[in-house]
Amino acid sequence: MPLIPTTAVIISPERQRQEFDPVALTTLANSIISLGLMHSIVLRETEKGYVLVAGERRLRAIEELNMLGQTIEYNEQEVPMGQIPFSLIGADSELLAEEAELDENLKRTDLTWQELANAHTRLHKLRAAQKEQSPTALPQTVADTALELMGRSDGAYQNKIRKELIVAQHLDKPEVQKAKTMDEAFKVLKKLETRERNCALAADTGAALRVSNHELYNEKCLPWMEARVAENPEGLVDVICTDPPYGMGADKFNDGAGRLTGTTHDYDDSYENWQALMRTWCPLSYKICTAQAHAYVFCDIERFAELKAMMQEAGWYVFRTPFVYVKPDASRVPLPDKGPRRQFELLLYAIKGGKLVTRIYPDVITATADRHSTHGACKPVSLFKNLLQRSVIPGNVVLDTFAGTGPVIPAAHYFNCRVIAIEAVPESYAECVERLKGLDAITHNWEE
Repeated sequence: MPLIPTTAVIISPERQRQEFDPVALTTLANSIISLGLMHSIVLRETEKGYVLVAGERRLRAIEELNMLGQTIEYNEQEVPMGQIPFSLIGADSELLAEEAELDENLKRTDLTWQELANAHTRLHKLRAAQKEQSPTALPQTVADTALELMGRSDGAYQNKIRKELIVAQHLDKPEVQKAKTMDEAFKVLKKLETRERNCALAADTGAALRVSNHELYNEKCLPWMEARVAENPEGLVDVICTDPPYGMGADKFNDGAGRLTGTTHDYDDSYENWQALMRTWCPLSYKICTAQAHAYVFCDIERFAELKAMMQEAGWYVFRTPFVYVKPDASRVPLPDKGPRRQFELLLYAIKGGKLVTRIYPDVITATADRHSTHGACKPVSLFKNLLQRSVIPGNVVLDTFAGTGPVIPAAHYFNCRVIAIEAVPESYAECVERLKGLDAITHNWEE
């Protein structure tokens, strides 16, 4: 009965199993006490010493028993305290050692999704390496791995393994690692890749871009507004249509019971920040506008009265009640176990100099999302078009000081207006860049 001190066993940090259920370990320890150790651990001798191949749960259970002063038996022989029986696998058989560990771990039912993805990835690589040793074998495919693991290799089964192979390469990313499921992790990874690509595009574009007389800036809006007010004392903008922070702590929201995975608010949405921001923004919004102008400003229901007071103090006439934006496809449920589903937002409508509307429209607007975005407050283009059609004529200047992903850009361009968009977050600015560069595909049309 070959024995080795438990302290002499080397456990590789790259082993599949990273988490051990304490209850399961206790159950295993009790089984070893009553029935004895049924199987020895499997080791491989290396230059650094004896490396564990299979049996880490057994090793841990025996260590716990030894700490309690409990000895064990193996093949009806008592095992000395602090020792454990072992068998050796050939030192020259790396693939065999890998297969032994994989075989043991894949039979377990308590692996986390992270451990399972890592194990399946290692099995895929193992089979590929084994086939490389055979000159007649075909290369290992995802279908082959799916068939071995799940008994089927058609669509959904291949897709599951393919996702695991991709995600396993990115488990070092905290956002991926903390996902609750494999599917959630895959969504997070896709959004992270989109974010990285957008940030690179923003860096390549620079802090400003002009296309078709439109202007786009990657900076904070207040300094920009102050500079433009100084340069244009008679006003520059005919219509403001913007979606500032709400001051409702959206950057601290959870994931909406898993439905908003990867959706982010990359700005300080505290009430204190909102209040300080809007106290400066409201007077600047009035000064930057021409003698007759309109403003559409999104806001939270709890901030409407305060925002209305700040806008009135700045000189605006504010319509008494807010507009209501209805989102029939909204999925956010702030209280998942209590409801309801939240499907509306509000916005403030303000007038400078008695500016007239083009025609009368309802103050309730229904608009569905055009596409998914990682920006947590993305609004659809159709919503901005609905607002602008009330106020603009061709040639007007439309300003959005919190442009987000830039839905105002195609909306204003559609009505033959010049748009100025400002967005401080590089990732969102990059989406504005893509919108601005894609304007050639948008047809101008005043009479829709």
